Amino acid sequence: MIFVLLKSQFLYGESFELRKGTLIIEEGIIKGFTNEHNEREVIKFEGLIIPPLINAHTHIADNSIKDIGINKTLDELVKPPNGLKHRYLAECSDDLLVKGIKLGLEDMKEHGIRYFCDFRENGVKGINLLNKALKSYNYPKAIILGRPTKVDKNEVKEVLKISNGLGLSGANEFGDDELKLIFKVFKRFKEKDNKKLFAIHVAEHKGALKYSLNKYSMTEVERLINLKIKPDFIVHGTHLTNNDLELLKENNIPVVVCVRANLSFNVGMPRLNELNNNLLVGIGTDNFMANSPSIFKEMDFIYKLYHIEPKDILRMATINNAKILNLDDVGLIDEGFKAVFTFIKSTNAILFSKNIVASVVTRCEKGDIVDFNLY
Repeated sequence: MIFVLLKSQFLYGESFELRKGTLIIEEGIIKGFTNEHNEREVIKFEGLIIPPLINAHTHIADNSIKDIGINKTLDELVKPPNGLKHRYLAECSDDLLVKGIKLGLEDMKEHGIRYFCDFRENGVKGINLLNKALKSYNYPKAIILGRPTKVDKNEVKEVLKISNGLGLSGANEFGDDELKLIFKVFKRFKEKDNKKLFAIHVAEHKGALKYSLNKYSMTEVERLINLKIKPDFIVHGTHLTNNDLELLKENNIPVVVCVRANLSFNVGMPRLNELNNNLLVGIGTDNFMANSPSIFKEMDFIYKLYHIEPKDILRMATINNAKILNLDDVGLIDEGFKAVFTFIKSTNAILFSKNIVASVVTRCEKGDIVDFNLY
């Protein structure tokens, strides 16, 4: 049995209570605190231990084409299949893409991110390239949502066999019959593995909303629900209507927002206060092409724009993201959860803090993180 005693200060439980003490860890699972131990057996960390940071939406292969198309529209940049991004990526060798992915993984690791969810494009090949890069890393761990290169039942099956689910570009990219076919195949896999996820970009920009209304006389959310397609979560929701919000709430569909990316692409801002009051909300950073993967930057940005309570923002980056991604045993420092943490050094960012959660959310950066080895 692997038995660890870890002495430090922790943000404990869903309320992120600052708690000093010695944590008992057995076989990688948190058992609680103890006062009965021999100091020589204790591993000490001088700093702050927080729940594992999770990035719930990335496109990591875009790390090989940073900052292309500055001030281009979102459709010009990323709309499949001929957006500028796709043309640039098509010119990249597999070795270059893997190198870019590895550098992206290193960047996330240095920012304290322990899990991330990647919308992995280019079918089976795209998934295999990410898995090749991941072999060099214990953390961050990936939740891979694959994307078939075409609407083909057999290719959708092959993607689902080697991924954690599907991450589609948007409902507007597909006809009704195509969406129903893809979701039908997905549901068969979901019946065998309840952890499989179906996620989709929704209402990312005004053009997407306008297109859906003009072509289908309904929004993307309304259309998905009308087709009896219930995503496990949607991404962006920058231009959700009031009825969209009600439908998401009624159907218990979470949303992952990417506020910095939305503003980088000049598509507007989600109604995050309303979303937070009505739905389970997670956060991601979106394209490596246009945005750094730092969840610290994302949290700070959200606080300064929306003034949501820091504890709510930290929940978005930890427990909410874990729930959305079916990571049931991570996301909190609490009994029964895996002992997976983000370690913050005792630096100026947290020293003398009178509100430690606010300091984590608004002050911590890449240099405040240490890759501390428990075992």
